[in-house]
Amino acid sequence: MPNIITTTQVQQKIGQISDSIDQVSYIVTNRGQGKIVMLPYFQGCDDNITDYMEDFMMMKNKEALIKRYQTSSKSGKSSLTI
Repeated sequence: MPNIITTTQVQQKIGQISDSIDQVSYIVTNRGQGKIVMLPYFQGCDDNITDYMEDFMMMKNKEALIKRYQTSSKSGKSSLTI
């Protein structure tokens, strides 16, 4: 389970955080709102981070994506043949 810490605590305890990051993950809050997730890095995790960022962008733009693809779905079958 991740530890929840504030941005101020990150600034004050960055050395301790970096020493323990391989054992504990952190959720960093700013004024009570989650802002950052701090996870340990390992060789080869770049694909996982890319997938996460794609998921993040989709959630951030969820309403616009739903609207866009509902409109596309309602337009019917396309004449594109492969």
